[in-house]
Amino acid sequence: MNSQFLNGPARQVTNITIQDKCPADVFEHDQTLNDPMVHQFVAHALSRVSGPADPAYQPDCF
Repeated sequence: MNSQFLNGPARQVTNITIQDKCPADVFEHDQTLNDPMVHQFVAHALSRVSGPADPAYQPDCF
């Protein structure tokens, strides 16, 4: 399901599906704030000097 994806150019928006990167990471949408993989993606995106998160980024899957 991609209905929650953001619209916009790739230079401004990176959409990912957590399970595409970490298939065993199953969580409910309301639990994303507690998910360690989500924390890694957010930290990665915030560490970038310019532009959105790198779609090739691979978090450490637990």
